[in-house]
Amino acid sequence: MVVESIKRKELIFSLILGVILSFLYYNMTLEYFSVVLLGVLGIALILFDIRVGIYMEIFLYPFLPDMLNLLFMIFIVGVYVFNIVFKKVKPLTKSSIIMPIILYIIFITINTVTSNDPVGSFRDLAIHLTSIGFIFVLIQSIKSKKDFNILIVLLIISATLTALYGLYQFATGNIVMEDKWVDEATNPDLQTRIYSVFGNPNIFAEYLIMIIPISVGLFWFSKSIHKKALFLITTMILVLALVLTMSRGGWIGFAFGIFVFILFVEKRLLLLAIPAAIGGLFLLPDAILNRLLSILNFADSSNDYRIRMWKFTLEVIKDNWLVGVGFGHLPFRQAFGKYTRTMVTYHAHNTYLETMAEMGLLGFVVFISLLFVIFKYAIKKLVKGNDKYTKIISSGILSGLAAVLVHGLVENILYIPRIIISFWMLVGLIITLINITKEPQRIS
Repeated sequence: MVVESIKRKELIFSLILGVILSFLYYNMTLEYFSVVLLGVLGIALILFDIRVGIYMEIFLYPFLPDMLNLLFMIFIVGVYVFNIVFKKVKPLTKSSIIMPIILYIIFITINTVTSNDPVGSFRDLAIHLTSIGFIFVLIQSIKSKKDFNILIVLLIISATLTALYGLYQFATGNIVMEDKWVDEATNPDLQTRIYSVFGNPNIFAEYLIMIIPISVGLFWFSKSIHKKALFLITTMILVLALVLTMSRGGWIGFAFGIFVFILFVEKRLLLLAIPAAIGGLFLLPDAILNRLLSILNFADSSNDYRIRMWKFTLEVIKDNWLVGVGFGHLPFRQAFGKYTRTMVTYHAHNTYLETMAEMGLLGFVVFISLLFVIFKYAIKKLVKGNDKYTKIISSGILSGLAAVLVHGLVENILYIPRIIISFWMLVGLIITLINITKEPQRIS
């Protein structure tokens, strides 16, 4: 009787869906109907297997508008909750890293309610909670190395496409440069900075330095010559795109990320890395070399702007040292405006000062503790483990996190939605790897 009831419901659903699609076909252009049809098929596949939705989000999120990204992740979380309630799917697997994330969620929620601008804080709260919700689904749904490998390969392919688009911008000159991106006095040879689909070269660099070490990890691990060649090519494309962002913070973050990767995977390469880096300086084009040297030039407009901004931010922190002005960049921007009317800013251009200003000393401790626990458990359970695949790939993921956290010294990395998603995605990948460490399936 139960089977007959299920079949009857499936038949009724199919008939209703057929009627709706027929109606849409006769009342819409072929172009719009095709989009609707693809959307319906995508939803059906996600309902059948939620991993399809996870793969789609991983691949598409750099290209989707922010609101569509958030709605899609909310839909995936909704499907997961539906599966728990109606399909009796087992709830989230316990992990040592989950508790610090829950503590972080509690704190930013309270900090939003007590914010100087609760409505402004809700913007950032919604982005973080949605991203964290998505990674919880990822953690529960990706249960084998095979599924995990599909996930990170899609991540690399997606990133490579964004890099190729950036290279296309450079080749065609199809770039709109903003004056604040370059100080012509200190960088007279610099004419172009690529930004791909991210709208800003520094933001694009933040994204790239999180992904490049994972591509390096796949290259390092792969045994097949064809796969090695593929991931060597993706790595070279991604690195070239990073160079052309002309992001000094991105370059420093990338260098640190590669240092961490070598430290985790093959310490002996450190003997070659330092002389190779020094020798490479003599081969750099003048535009890139001047850009590097300008890091130490405090007369550079960008450097001067950041230093003055940090001084005002310290004043904000001094007056709101315990719990901050409220979670998110909008409360910070509102508070910052009370200290100066000569500087317009959206954030502090320093993740750690921004965190202190937004959430105070308590929030800063919660955030740093979260990062500490992530690295501690990942190194203990993955990097120092016996499984070669999880050791190398986790080293790549941790190196990406380390790279962007160093970039966070000169940028607020938790401001743009796609970078926030990327950050939490790397955290989710680490926890997922920890959960499947004992998976016997091999990857080559």
